[in-house]
Amino acid sequence: MKRVQAIDILRGMTLAFMVLVNLPGSWGAVFPILRHASWNGMTPTDFIFPNFLFVMGVSMFFSLRKQNFSLSWKMLKRFLLLLGIGLLINYISHLVYGSETVRFSGVLPRFALCFGASALIICKVSQKHLPWVAAGLLVAYSALLLLGNGYEYGPDNILSRVDRAVLGSHMYSDKGIDPEGILSTLPAIAHTLIGFLVGKILFSGDFRKLDSLGTALLVAGLLLQYLLPLNKKVWSPSFVLVACGIGTLLLSLLHYIVDERGWWKHTGFFKVFGTNAIYCYLMSDVLTWAYHLTGFQRWAMGLMGVNPWTSLAFAVFSVGMVYLTALPLYRKGIFLKL
Repeated sequence: MKRVQAIDILRGMTLAFMVLVNLPGSWGAVFPILRHASWNGMTPTDFIFPNFLFVMGVSMFFSLRKQNFSLSWKMLKRFLLLLGIGLLINYISHLVYGSETVRFSGVLPRFALCFGASALIICKVSQKHLPWVAAGLLVAYSALLLLGNGYEYGPDNILSRVDRAVLGSHMYSDKGIDPEGILSTLPAIAHTLIGFLVGKILFSGDFRKLDSLGTALLVAGLLLQYLLPLNKKVWSPSFVLVACGIGTLLLSLLHYIVDERGWWKHTGFFKVFGTNAIYCYLMSDVLTWAYHLTGFQRWAMGLMGVNPWTSLAFAVFSVGMVYLTALPLYRKGIFLKL
């Protein structure tokens, strides 16, 4: 099967949107659509991180299929690199911003844990049982939230109590909640496994099944929110289902209009981001550090004036900066992978 362009494009769209959200001109002047939900609820911005995990799961089917779904040194190497780079980013951020301690959790560490755990499950459990494994993780986590005060936005939440006991001061604390904490990694693993199962359906070419699954996940998540509200910071099961449902339907749509019909020809912009995702992710951090250390961001916003439109313009500028540094790599066929 030839490379599925829709995967690269969806990954690239997500990454470009991530840079747009993470690098505004001023955090005090951001349009609501570009902010995370403060607690319960979900905005388009909350879709970014889960979609990365979803696409990683989809890609895992195609990559692990090449090695007959067996464990390998390459998988361990990728896990260690993701974890190591994530901790290195946290350490550099600690130096740049002068925080008291180094954070152990974070986006890339969660990527590493989800990749490693999912790869182990996929290679050791029959694929026909994987839906039950994902469902089991979500059911167990649901019970944990309901019994452990899991929707308390404060330090009495069981998620906060576990993170403080294990990570101590080496955690991000939003009223005691670390959005990439230990227990909330469990539903994130289920999230990745659902992506893997979607990749399997995508490979089979059964697109009616793909659309049906996406719709079922979305509807199930929207209904479940009445018991377990949508909440990215605790990575609630309803949040997993809604995000995976949207991701599945978007992937199916992109595959149809790009890979099947060839209607959308101008996808190079997103492919630049999607084919060198780890480079673009790291470059967004480098830009953030550079803005802070040089004062360029403050200077630019002082020149333009601070309002939501100028803040958005600066974010678009940052997206363009990342794109321009990645474009030569794309044109030369250089794709940095772990």
